[in-house]
Amino acid sequence: MAAAGGSAVNAVNDCFSIGSTVVCTTCFNEEVEGEVLAFDHNTKMLILKCRSKSTEELSDIYAMNLSLCSNVQVVKECNGNIDDPQKLNLEQVKMRLRKTVERRQDYLKSKNADVSPEAQELYRAIAKQYGYNEVSWQGLNIQILNEVTISPPYRVDNVVSSSNNETSCNYIKRIIKQFFNTRPSPVPESGAGASTSSASVSPTSSSLSSSNAASGSPVPAN
Repeated sequence: MAAAGGSAVNAVNDCFSIGSTVVCTTCFNEEVEGEVLAFDHNTKMLILKCRSKSTEELSDIYAMNLSLCSNVQVVKECNGNIDDPQKLNLEQVKMRLRKTVERRQDYLKSKNADVSPEAQELYRAIAKQYGYNEVSWQGLNIQILNEVTISPPYRVDNVVSSSNNETSCNYIKRIIKQFFNTRPSPVPESGAGASTSSASVSPTSSSLSSSNAASGSPVPAN
């Protein structure tokens, strides 16, 4: 794949001019077409501005690794003068990157292979109120503010405070109640037992009726 992508790039051009329209196929067999914003020959990284799939007012920016792409073609070469690309606010980019990393790290804190997905969701619901730095896993227990503990099965009755802090306990209990009240109720199983029971009676009644009819005996009325 990489070799094919590299040869395709060389077959098109060693350099893509800004403003040209390029189309290529990703390693996921997805075709991407857009305007060239930047291209780095050494890393084979191509930045494309594509039409947004959600709104016409915005554009989607794709960073394409051409070493993993195929069928790279220049659809339209830019021959005229174009405006310089808008300068990036690097501080804003760094801030967004930092927040994205922090959110991912916070999410990983909620993961616990020894508890159910439902318990992990409850952990995140509590952490949204208190902050992820104030909530942690202590084995199977959820600990908040280093004083309130929620043990399995993580219901209101399982909330305990080591310092008898009723205010924190009551607030956490309200979070737990709201969490379980807003969750969809499990779909009850259909009455398979009743159907089976009825089905098992029918053959018996039918056999009884047939037997009595064959012997000439009256069939008892139900």
